[in-house]
Amino acid sequence: MQVEFNPLFPAKFRKSIYFDDDNIRDYIFMGYTIPYLIDRQNDKIVVLDIFKWMER
Repeated sequence: MQVEFNPLFPAKFRKSIYFDDDNIRDYIFMGYTIPYLIDRQNDKIVVLDIFKWMER
């Protein structure tokens, strides 16, 4: 399985419901949640976790 993500629009997805930070977003894909950090200082996207919605 391959997840496609467009780094030109990192804030496209919803603000994370698991973190209280506007720079952390939740990417939902096939029942999985992938919270990621938008690191604007270093111009990077950092994946924080990958989990199935039923496991949280």
